[in-house]
Parts: sequence; C-alpha cells; structure tokens
Amino acid sequence: MGMKAIFSNRLYKHKIDPDFVTSMDHTLQVFNQAKHFRYQAEVRELRGSKEKSSVSIHQRLKQRYGLNDYYANSAVQEGRALLSAQKELKNVYMRNKKEQINAVKRKIKATKARLTTLQKIKA
Repeated sequence: MGMKAIFSNRLYKHKIDPDFVTSMDHTLQVFNQAKHFRYQAEVRELRGSKEKSSVSIHQRLKQRYGLNDYYANSAVQEGRALLSAQKELKNVYMRNKKEQINAVKRKIKATKARLTTLQKIKA
C-alpha cells in the first residue's frame, strides 16, 4: 500500500481576510464538537446507558449543529474511526499488561529460587 502525496498551498492567518479566518475557526470548532458528540453518543449506546435513537446520527448532527452533509458525514466517519482505533489499542494494551504480569511472575519465581539456594547454602 503506497502513500499518496497531496499537494496543498499553505495558508497564513495574517495574510488572509480576518472574516475568513473567523469563519474557518468557527467551522472547525463546530466540526470538532460534532465529532465529539458522535463519539460520546456511540460510547453511551455501547455501554447501554442510552438507547439507540430512531433518528440516525447523521441527521442528529445536522439538526443539532447545523452542518451540511459533507461535515456531518466526516464527523460520523472520524468518530467511528476513533472508536475502532481505541478498540484495537485496548487489545494491544491488554496484551502488553499480560506480558508485564508474566515478566513479574518470572522475576518472583527466579527470586524465590535464588532465595532458596541461598538459604540452603547458609544452612
């Protein structure tokens, strides 16, 4: 799987119209709020503390935040991706902790064996 390079022009805030900068800031802020809302709604549904709504999350985001389809779909996809990434990370963390526990158990066993040999030597 190859990487794609995407060409873009860098924008500097001080060189752009202040109204445009304010508009971009507002758009990004609303988008991030929508993404957070989508993630929290999914977490609540998975935990069972809230029932699944009859209205789709896409429609709820559009109504609540006044987003168009592009931003609503993007928020839904990013929220889903974040949740899936966290599920994968949870498995990695669990595996790492199990390895750490086993390492500590091996260390305890080795220390006990060493202690036993030292006690035999002393006696």
